Amino acid sequence: MATSINRYVIRHLTGTKANQVEEFDYKKYSELTFGRAATNAIRFDPEREFAVSREHGKIVREPGKSLSFSVVDNNSRNGIFVNKSRIAGSALIQPGDEIQLGQGGPVFQFDLNPRPAELMMSTRVVDIPVSIKPTTELSLTEAIGDSGDSDVMVPQKVGLGKQTVERMMMTERRQTKKSMLLSGAALLVVLSGLAYAFKDQIRPQEKTVHVHHHDSVKVIQPIDNSLTAEQIATANTSKVVFIEFGYKLINTTTGDDIYHEYMPIKLANGQVVNKAVYIETAPGKIEPLLGLKRNVSVGKPIAMAGASGSGFVVSPQGHIMTNRHVAAAWNSYYSFPQDAFPGVLLVQGAKGWEISPQPVQEFRWVPSETQFFGKKPMSGKVIEGVNTYMDVTFNKNEQRFPAEGKPIVSPKHDVAIIKIDIAETLTPVKLRDADKTIAPGQAITVMGYPGISPDVFVGEYSSDFANRNSQVVKVPDATVTPGSIGKVLRGQATGKAAAYYSEFGDYYQLTVNATGAGNSGGPVFDKDGNVIGIFSASSSWQDATRITFAVPIKYGLELMGRRQVVD
Repeated sequence: MATSINRYVIRHLTGTKANQVEEFDYKKYSELTFGRAATNAIRFDPEREFAVSREHGKIVREPGKSLSFSVVDNNSRNGIFVNKSRIAGSALIQPGDEIQLGQGGPVFQFDLNPRPAELMMSTRVVDIPVSIKPTTELSLTEAIGDSGDSDVMVPQKVGLGKQTVERMMMTERRQTKKSMLLSGAALLVVLSGLAYAFKDQIRPQEKTVHVHHHDSVKVIQPIDNSLTAEQIATANTSKVVFIEFGYKLINTTTGDDIYHEYMPIKLANGQVVNKAVYIETAPGKIEPLLGLKRNVSVGKPIAMAGASGSGFVVSPQGHIMTNRHVAAAWNSYYSFPQDAFPGVLLVQGAKGWEISPQPVQEFRWVPSETQFFGKKPMSGKVIEGVNTYMDVTFNKNEQRFPAEGKPIVSPKHDVAIIKIDIAETLTPVKLRDADKTIAPGQAITVMGYPGISPDVFVGEYSSDFANRNSQVVKVPDATVTPGSIGKVLRGQATGKAAAYYSEFGDYYQLTVNATGAGNSGGPVFDKDGNVIGIFSASSSWQDATRITFAVPIKYGLELMGRRQVVD
């Protein structure tokens, strides 16, 4: 009797949806689309899954063929891999096959529930390394035979006279003296060659610069003691940390969660959908309509979860420096959910608040700068952001350390300091204000934990008699990226060139490649292993051109002590 299939099963193995399982009605869906666009059945994070295209591909149930399935590539930029082999166009798949979206992209397993017996996972070939040939033992008896007879000629003992022995001794002495002289000469030649080969390391180089026809000046060039990216990483990997966090907006008086209000709207086809509501607080200024959770019938919380960043140790007592948008994310642009746009706009009319015919399109909003609560302007501190969790993990370590208290946040730039309670004394990084000497072309090394990097997991066996269940724990593994300073941006007019400044802000523009979301808050080292900046942001174009930015460390140094702003 044929098995009746009820559901498709998608098990996410890696990526932002790792360890999640999605199921779809088998009778309802003849195909499952996947990609970053909101219209896909299997949707991936549009902000973090960079290897996935908007309409990457689909899983299709072959029409007219019983229990036959294929995966189709929609001409995606990074392709599709089935069981680690890249496909061209489309390929047949079976339950249990693993599908990867782009090299280094997320991996999920395709399955059916229940899985028909005729579609049980096929056996895969596993490469087994060829064993090393054991050492052969040579037996002496093999050389001379079992009988003990030998074909080797054994010389007969011959007696030597006194004069013969004296001649042999004199000859040996002369040969020994000659060998010592030759060895000494050879050693001298070798040392001379080594001295010439490493002359630049033994003493500074001298370069002759001709000033006039008859005069010359010798210039001593200093030795380059720059550290390699590997040396910088070796010395600092244990000081660079992985930060996981989430936050929510609350009412300071009641402690209630703050929600973004939605309202039901009837479409032209008669369908009723819930739309996000926004309010015009001033001409050209829009904010989401906020309210207490208990007073909002339909809405979504102003909150964030599942985010991550980087940081680095700046004190033996456990102080960690990072970005403001990591430690206190409500002070940075809010990431609205996909269904928040287009939204409904309320404007002040002759009869009060009225619905504008103009829908609200996507815009930027900072929760901490909100001016209205409900439909009234706020007076005093009515709302604030709080971290629901903030865990710090050291490189290749599974132990999470929760941050204590409120973060120290810079009022001037994207910098903040958090603190963890840890028994051991930590070794901080070396900080250097390079603002006066920084220049394009200088070598740098960036360290952190970009979300696009493949995750690393460790299996842990419990020794607790009350809970013997083993656990699989995600372990952070830092990424090291060498590069250079691409440009120095000045956010305010200083010095003689008073008209030269950037509206983007005070940043170091970086020329580095293997960085991205998750690197935020990580250190930027100079050639001597000093932290001169804090990785902060990136900007990209549709043609994949991408540049990144770092906050000068001077803003972090200001945050570590008292700074007088008025004489």
